[in-house]
Amino acid sequence: MEGFVYHHPVKIIFGPRALDQLGRELSSLGSRVLFVYGQRSIKETGLHDRIIKILHQSGIDYTEFGGVQPNPRLSSVRRGIMAVRDTHCDAILAVGGGSVVDAAKAIGAGSLAEHDVWRFFTGKKSVGKTLPLLSVPTVAGSGSEINHGMVLTHDEQTLKFGFAHRYLFPRVCIADPSLTCSVSAQQTAYGCVDALCHCLEPYLTTRAPAIDFHQRFLENCATTIIEATRSCLAEPFSYSHRAAMLWSSMMALAPLSTAGLGRIHHSLHVLEHGVSALHNIPHGAGLAALLSGWLSSHLEEFCNPLARWGEKVFGVAGTTDKDKSQAAIEALHNLLLLLGCPTRLSDLGLAEGDLGPICVHAAAQLRVRGIPDLGERRSLAILKRAL
Repeated sequence: MEGFVYHHPVKIIFGPRALDQLGRELSSLGSRVLFVYGQRSIKETGLHDRIIKILHQSGIDYTEFGGVQPNPRLSSVRRGIMAVRDTHCDAILAVGGGSVVDAAKAIGAGSLAEHDVWRFFTGKKSVGKTLPLLSVPTVAGSGSEINHGMVLTHDEQTLKFGFAHRYLFPRVCIADPSLTCSVSAQQTAYGCVDALCHCLEPYLTTRAPAIDFHQRFLENCATTIIEATRSCLAEPFSYSHRAAMLWSSMMALAPLSTAGLGRIHHSLHVLEHGVSALHNIPHGAGLAALLSGWLSSHLEEFCNPLARWGEKVFGVAGTTDKDKSQAAIEALHNLLLLLGCPTRLSDLGLAEGDLGPICVHAAAQLRVRGIPDLGERRSLAILKRAL
């Protein structure tokens, strides 16, 4: 295990009546709030009306900012920044999935910056301060509601980049698993894939020694995510299943999961960002389509940890680590089929001619994030295997 600084300053209120504490917690963060949400779901489920009632009862002034899209857009974030400045909001409430929370983080940091918010994502500027954020997750998967990362798509340049900073942690997360019960089977499955990849990437890419705790922690997260997803698909309105899914997906990308692992990278996510940015594909679908090809392309370097992963998470057997790692890839492939996810890029309608632009997109991120051994030639080889 390598040395580390552990910093996770998020107050998490988790439970079936957690939303009852929204007014009190939000009042402690600011006097005028930007209420950020997505396109339709929270109005269709009645959650929007519940939130508005709480805001009125608590005497909280607010400005609504709805319509945040999946794979949130820079243009939308810029409008949110202008809304904050025009109405003098001093806190942000984000209610929705990872895209909504990511957009809210970008709005909070960008509204206090003297430069364009996109400069955070290109590595040209760092966050100096941000508006306090309260998150209310309605989808399990991304973990953005309790971590310090965000992803944004530049509309004009068709670039989807991620950025993380310690100031981007929400101050409070109010997590009621029952708010995720209305999530569709497809979106539930895609959330499972995203959370699983959050476990897999640090597990496979770390080179830190003596990491038994981290391996067991990530194995447990992954096992719980898989079991909970299957249960949620069978019983969509079960509170206990949704609670297990929400908490385990939050922990998959919480700081605890990687503290002590040293340098890790998320090259699968980097490749997927090009897929979803260029083809407007759901993030979880893109990850699912890439996963087998990405693992197979790294079989030699991932062989030992992937073999252990297969044993602990899927119970695979084999006489050598290579046998077990190949069995692990097959087990993941079968899980994706069971969940109804794409398993190849061709399942998403992509062809070989689409791969070059994705490689160029990956290269643009590499210049910012410095991920090793993922040049355009290597990226193209992975994408061809995933096709």
